[in-house]
Amino acid sequence: MEINIVQPLYQQAYREFKKLILTGQISPGEKIVMSKLAEQYNISRTPLREALRQLQTEGLIVQDHTSMKVVELNKTDFLELFHCRLLLEKEVIRMIVEEITEAKLEKVYEVLMESNDAIEVGDSFKILELNTQFHELLIMSCSNYQLAHLLNHVRSLLLIYRANINQKPQYSKEIYHEHLEIYNAIKSRDVERAVEVIEEHLKNDQIRGQSVFE
Repeated sequence: MEINIVQPLYQQAYREFKKLILTGQISPGEKIVMSKLAEQYNISRTPLREALRQLQTEGLIVQDHTSMKVVELNKTDFLELFHCRLLLEKEVIRMIVEEITEAKLEKVYEVLMESNDAIEVGDSFKILELNTQFHELLIMSCSNYQLAHLLNHVRSLLLIYRANINQKPQYSKEIYHEHLEIYNAIKSRDVERAVEVIEEHLKNDQIRGQSVFE
């Protein structure tokens, strides 16, 4: 892990461990041993504990009364979460079309262009980050805080599934083009088209995600 003197140590550790999980270097279901991580990455317990707490908040790490481990993939959970996401995101997108500013739309477009560049060089972790950022920028434009908060929670739990999807280059291109369609519909202020393309995107994502369990 490269140490950045500007960024707090726990944030550096959080980003590094998140990358290890989402790239499969720490496997689903694998136990997290703090002493081992502290020694391996030469980091003290306090920033390490905070980094793991953040990952736990995102649902990437779970803890019971005996141990802490990386969340395991479960098809039933996946399908239930996607059903929730579809219902929530369709409602959020309706509001976004009318509420998002042109300045925010410019940022969304910049993220799309960065995504395309990351796809060209095959940086799967960067692609995942930018895909996440694409949706977050849109959701932050929703004036209903509680609705946006619920959607973000569901999306964070699905993060490990989306990470597995991003390991396949052909999916990255598909997702990029679907995101571009969503952007164009919102840019045109076409509510019905935006709902149509977000629903198509999420249904395709569910199909892509189910391949993890096959």
